[in-house]
Amino acid sequence: MISEVEARIHKALEAHPLEKIEGGYRRVHETGTSTLRLLPANVIRDQLQVVAIAEIDTKYIGAGLPPFNALGVQRLNATAVHGAYHFKDGKLRQTAQYSIYANEPAVHLAAQSILNAFGGQLPIGRSTALAALSPTVLEQQRAHHAMPRQWQKSLDEESLKAAASMLQGRGLAASNDQTGVWAEFPLSGDCPSRAIDPQAETALLQVNVAVPHPIAGAGYLSTITLPLAGVPPNSAEICRRLNAMELEQVDFVPRLGAWGLQGPHDLPGYCCFIPCAEPWGDLHITLMWWCVMRAAWIRERSWAAKVGLQLP
Repeated sequence: MISEVEARIHKALEAHPLEKIEGGYRRVHETGTSTLRLLPANVIRDQLQVVAIAEIDTKYIGAGLPPFNALGVQRLNATAVHGAYHFKDGKLRQTAQYSIYANEPAVHLAAQSILNAFGGQLPIGRSTALAALSPTVLEQQRAHHAMPRQWQKSLDEESLKAAASMLQGRGLAASNDQTGVWAEFPLSGDCPSRAIDPQAETALLQVNVAVPHPIAGAGYLSTITLPLAGVPPNSAEICRRLNAMELEQVDFVPRLGAWGLQGPHDLPGYCCFIPCAEPWGDLHITLMWWCVMRAAWIRERSWAAKVGLQLP
């Protein structure tokens, strides 16, 4: 018996001209090939059972794309939508995953997120990669998709204030303004904020709303900024490894974003952009909790006090 999320996905795709493959679907285009596979799983934790992992994977045709190297791919991941870019067998690929639970509390969000990723990964992903060629190509690709870059109706500040209050109630230093909510998450020690102790090792978690993406229109942008003492000499490899480690997980938050090189100094950081033409319920709260759980995973698996990232 399949989960309700899987049933909704099959129903939504049954009328589309897709190639059916083992465990899912394939879409073939002259610019690349995308697959959606519903991979069976059976992991139980705290009465939560993962019954499947939706994996969306695109293999891009290289013709016309910039000749990305390892550094360039991780810079590209700073603007990735619907999963992380990586190289496999010398080809540019992009992969997203979404763990499906037997008693999924947010069935519509899960199913729609998976369908959106399958439908958008190839066209948005290729255009985002092409945009790295030049400002002119960026404008061409943006015009091609013509996705709205502003919200006609903004998310009310009270909703953002409520999110900050909820985080504070969980013991996190948090605040908000009219465009987003942010919080600090201790990666070591018990100091909740660098405002109290500038040496505190806290990750900065942010969710901003109505953010314009270079290609994918307006939406939600969630980010994690790590308390790095400086620029690691192997920043690109750190991002590659973190993305690969996430794809090895089963019981985990959705892998719809990417660790990539952020800002002018190429610092490793996480971002997840969700295209959305208007506010979508409490998605800002959901994205923040995904950031909290991802930061907790970093603390448990990969962070050493006063040392920083220590990847296995």
